[in-house]
Amino acid sequence: MTDKNKFLEDLKTLISINSVKCSEDADADAGAPFGKGVRKALDYFLSVAERFGFDIVNYDGYIGEVSYGAGQEIGIIGHLDVVPIGDGWTVSPFALTEKDGAYYGRGITDDKSAMLLSLYALNEIKNSGVPFKKKIRLFVGCDEETGWQDVEYLKTKTSVPEYGFSPDGNFPVVYAEKGFYFVKTTIPPFKNFGGITGGTVVNAVCAFAKVKIKGDFDRSLLKKYSLTEKDGYVESVGVAAHGSKPQCGKNALLPLLEFLRDAGEDVGDYIDYLFKNAWGLTDMHNEQGYITFSPDLASERADGTEIVCDIRIPAPFTVEDAKKKLYTAPFKVSVVDHHHPPVMVQKDGLFVNTLLNAYNEFSEEKGAPVSMGGSTFARVFKKGCAFGPEFPYAPLNMHESDEKMDISLLFKCYDIYKKAILDLVSIDGELN
Repeated sequence: MTDKNKFLEDLKTLISINSVKCSEDADADAGAPFGKGVRKALDYFLSVAERFGFDIVNYDGYIGEVSYGAGQEIGIIGHLDVVPIGDGWTVSPFALTEKDGAYYGRGITDDKSAMLLSLYALNEIKNSGVPFKKKIRLFVGCDEETGWQDVEYLKTKTSVPEYGFSPDGNFPVVYAEKGFYFVKTTIPPFKNFGGITGGTVVNAVCAFAKVKIKGDFDRSLLKKYSLTEKDGYVESVGVAAHGSKPQCGKNALLPLLEFLRDAGEDVGDYIDYLFKNAWGLTDMHNEQGYITFSPDLASERADGTEIVCDIRIPAPFTVEDAKKKLYTAPFKVSVVDHHHPPVMVQKDGLFVNTLLNAYNEFSEEKGAPVSMGGSTFARVFKKGCAFGPEFPYAPLNMHESDEKMDISLLFKCYDIYKKAILDLVSIDGELN
């Protein structure tokens, strides 16, 4: 990188901006549909691109675009919105902190650093004088973590390239992604407790949950399930993880439900199906891996406790295959389609191999295309791949407290993205 100090200044500014989606101050008419913080992050990113001399478009605060070159279009897409902070931080989440060979801050892995690295790489290639045989269109979104309204809005304003990658997944290169859906159910009201509240977003394992006490119960059950009683609530603490990898976290809802069951509440079926695989969902597996299921959000309603679950389905299975199992439950469930079906790109095609070769040139091992459970913006493109920043030998803690990235790996990402973009814009003829 030719100007590492300037990059770190820009990264420091981006990390300092609280870009958690905020509906309370959202104002679509003022160009801030996801809140003033998200809009501030978008404005700053686009100002860096303008400083570099790129053409930019701000699509009314929903998403931004930076473009350069001519010819067949290739997309790069990521996002500046971040998940809520949560508990357990030992450093300030909105300050770029260097500690023990890593940079800390919300968004350092997901997805602010990778987008800024891609922009800097594109600028360095532009300044090198290399002829661009392709047009790069870099999109920077503002609603990836919650609803993807940004890309839906983008599609009403312009077309998107057929090919593209998103620096918001795994290396070496992701040629296939599982489908991503929500499953909802409602647990009827409890006899001696209020409803359960817990979780922050549906794509992160629930790390904290609580239920209001309304009657007497056996206090020895608290110790049995490592729960605490505080201010009239029974509280459960778990460990957050990305919703696509529930096995990497500890769901706070499970011990709370087990406590309620032992306290005389009728929740046994919900435990069996939501947590104990009574549906037999793990029978659905293939080269892309297993189906995953994670109950991540709980909220108290007038008719009980609504539970919202994250379900990831590997191709060629479909949501209809999953529904055949889900609808056998002894309670009502509904599946919410968020337009994230399973996707696959030609595993041995020129596009995948170009990205793979860039990774292999700078990695510590020679990789092969992989599939993943996460649902990334790569699927915005008809033929899209997730491409880093997570290395297979260095798992990241995105969506968790003390979000961090090893400094050496961060700048290795830069080398990989620069090589990939350079090789893509240098390809003669059309990608097919």
